[in-house]
Amino acid sequence: MTGDPRSILVLRYSALGDVVLATSVLDPLRARYPGARIEWVTSPAYAPLLEGLPQLSGVHRLGPGLGGARELARSLRGRFDLAIDLQHKVRSALVARAAAPRRLALRRRTVGQALLAILGWDPPRRAPHATQLYAGALRPLGIQRPGQTHVHLSGAARARAAAALAGSAAPRVALAPGASRATKRWPAERFAEVAEALAARGASVVLAGGPADREALSAFRAACRVPIAADLTSLPVDGLAAALAEVRLLVACDSGPVHLATAVGTPALAIFGPTSPERWGPPPPGRALALPLDCAPCSNHGDDRCPRGHHRCMADLGAAVVGAAAVDLLGG
Repeated sequence: MTGDPRSILVLRYSALGDVVLATSVLDPLRARYPGARIEWVTSPAYAPLLEGLPQLSGVHRLGPGLGGARELARSLRGRFDLAIDLQHKVRSALVARAAAPRRLALRRRTVGQALLAILGWDPPRRAPHATQLYAGALRPLGIQRPGQTHVHLSGAARARAAAALAGSAAPRVALAPGASRATKRWPAERFAEVAEALAARGASVVLAGGPADREALSAFRAACRVPIAADLTSLPVDGLAAALAEVRLLVACDSGPVHLATAVGTPALAIFGPTSPERWGPPPPGRALALPLDCAPCSNHGDDRCPRGHHRCMADLGAAVVGAAAVDLLGG
């Protein structure tokens, strides 16, 4: 292919936070190629967050397994000038190769780092921030910096959010005690203490999360001694995003809701332990909160168990510290 691409396919299908962070490539791509058609491949669950974005001309749902990738590859074969693979896995590579003759891909590791990871040694990478990492894949195009993250809030999503928030009064603060890995979870009982401190200052407590957070959500409900003014945990992901746009603050572990909140303009107080706040933390006015321990961060994505057995990064972080930071972000 010679000349500027007239059609571009971006691929990022998991996980929630990564998909939202990857949207930071859209503004610089659109500025670099204002006349190009840009489309995206993602998981069906996250497609509603992207459909309707003005930077995108289309969103394609990737079905499960290699079968889903082969089916999508057939339907997109030869339709694009350039594919930008921000997932860089077997399924995304299969689709990208079929879709476009020119391809760029996210490089997570050097060859040496990849070999060490196979042998079980994968030291955490503190920097750059994930959005800078995605922008790095676009350097061959002359793009150096990421843009803002984006999600689309449809009318239906806003209506679902309004119904879930009905009866709660401003200022609303959402708390999301769940996380994908056990070591990334701050105790739900301490989230409940933070909720009580915020309620004492007049905030309405809003509970956020998803089906995978069932255990943490149950523990929070059992421990919380103030009313939960609104429960967002049954909303689909686009409804959750629309609801987070209506709260003043989100308090959460290192998890997808942090990036959803950022994309809709809501500050997030993100609690970090095993993972790097420099890499995954929310931008200002949001804040990452982590203890200065010599063993943290210890993981790129979190694990099921603390490698040292003490989990001090979360166990030693008191509710008073988090509550004070939340009150500060809420504006006193």
